[in-house]
Order: sequence, then C-alpha cells, then structure tokens
Amino acid sequence: MKKIFWTSIFWFVVIFLFRSYMRLFDRPLGREIGWWFGVSQQVCLTGGVATGLTDQFDAIKMQLDIINQKLQSEPETTPPPSSQVSLFQTAIPTKVALYYFNQTEDQKLAPAQQINISSLLPVYRMFPASKDILVDAINELLKGNLTANERKNWFMTEFPNKDFTLLSSDLSSDGILTLQFSEVPGFTDGGSARILLLSNLIKKTALQFPGVKEVVFTPETLFQP
Repeated sequence: MKKIFWTSIFWFVVIFLFRSYMRLFDRPLGREIGWWFGVSQQVCLTGGVATGLTDQFDAIKMQLDIINQKLQSEPETTPPPSSQVSLFQTAIPTKVALYYFNQTEDQKLAPAQQINISSLLPVYRMFPASKDILVDAINELLKGNLTANERKNWFMTEFPNKDFTLLSSDLSSDGILTLQFSEVPGFTDGGSARILLLSNLIKKTALQFPGVKEVVFTPETLFQP
C-alpha cells in the first residue's frame, strides 16, 4: 500500500507541473491536450494563473488526504509466524506405521500375559504430501482398513466406529501430544484389557513422530475401564 501511495504522489506532482506549464507558457496547446489530464478549457482561457494553481493544488491535496485515510483504515496484513506451520507438515510422500493388534504374536505369550500391548504391531501405509501427517495417520488408523493379506496374517481391529472421531490435536513445547476424541459410551469404555489395547493403538501410532514424547487423551474419562 505504501508503494501505491508514493506512486500516486509522483503522478499528482507530474500532472500538477504539467498543468502549471500549460497555463503559464502555452495556453492554446493546453486547450488541445489539457483534457488528457483533466484540465478544463475554462481554467485555461479565463481562470487566473494564481487562482488556477491554487485550485489544482487543493484538488491534489484532497486526493492525497483520501488516499492517506484509506491507508490508515486498512489493516496491514502480515504473514503468519513460522510457529503456525505444522510440525508434521510433509512435502513428499511419506511411509507411516499404523499399529494394530496381531493375534498370532499375542499367542506366543503365556496365557496370563496375553492381550498385551507388545502384540501391537505395525502395518505400513504411504501418505501423500500433507499439512499434518500425524492427524492423517490417526484418522487412517481409525478407519481400520486392513488389507486382506494383513487379516490373513491375523491383524485385527475394533475400528472403525462411525461416532468415534479425532476432534483436535495439540503438541506442547515439552513434547506432550494432547488428542481430543469424541466420547462413545460402550466403545471408549469397558474391559480393562480391551481399553488398554485401544488406547495404545493410538499412542504407538502417534509416538513414532519426531517431537512426540507422551500422548494424553481428552476428555479425561476417555478409555477408562
């Protein structure tokens, strides 16, 4: 906007000087081409030089005042600070792990140790360039789209649930990732073993991302046995 302001001043000065020249030295020429610059024949023929110059100067001043008022009334736009750029933004396709329960791995454990978070294993997906690949990964995990081959290898999931969705994510400066989900009675609560697995599917998927040291859920009643 400042560039436009000073450009406007420059052209007002040029027109002002040209009009002054036409009136002082060459009125016939001014009559012929003056209209290109908004100089009326009445001013060229009958208006006094001093009066005409004063009028033109006042007109220029008024135009500059209008431009200045517009500049003051329009808020300056500034680019968003770099801190607003997502830490998890990617520019190229990226391979990400999604964690699901694997029954074969779980059966390797002693019966008393089964239904264990160590039985949560990764499957891999390629994600295109993303503004927030962590959010994209969590959303993909919640879809539960296991391939036929993955199911054949005994990967299992209780996702999806159409009412259970990720609402927001926030990473603090000390690495605590807060994930807010919709609470679904009967799905986000229940037996301790099942709830432990559900919550850790999400946690292990999120913890693979740089900068994430801990994952907490909101509301606080989420995934409570």
